[in-house]
Amino acid sequence: MSPGTPAVPALDALAGQLTALGLEHAASALPELLETAARERLDPSAFLGRVLTRQLERKDERRIATMLTLSGLPGGKTLEDFDWAFQPKADRRQLDALATCSFVREKQNVLFLGPPEVATYYITSLCR
Repeated sequence: MSPGTPAVPALDALAGQLTALGLEHAASALPELLETAARERLDPSAFLGRVLTRQLERKDERRIATMLTLSGLPGGKTLEDFDWAFQPKADRRQLDALATCSFVREKQNVLFLGPPEVATYYITSLCR
């Protein structure tokens, strides 16, 4: 343990309090966060900001995972797994450009059109 890191009983008490408040991820990350705070000599508000940011990031990850599960989209598909021989008319450059998600940053819509079995379902399932 480095100087500036609280003793283990105090750390356990803090982690217990965070858990009681529903901040389980912050509680589990507390030793790492305290170590970083001591090493970087963070002021208390910066340290608290990092604790809360860590918890909020985990909350967003869980929310996204839940939404994906509830969406019913099949999982585990990537553009690297796409069978280009099955659909030779698919424009690989265009799909690679879409994979950058620049259309999201530019607030543009993307619409996939095509008859059944031309991989539109597969491609849209990649858009996660």
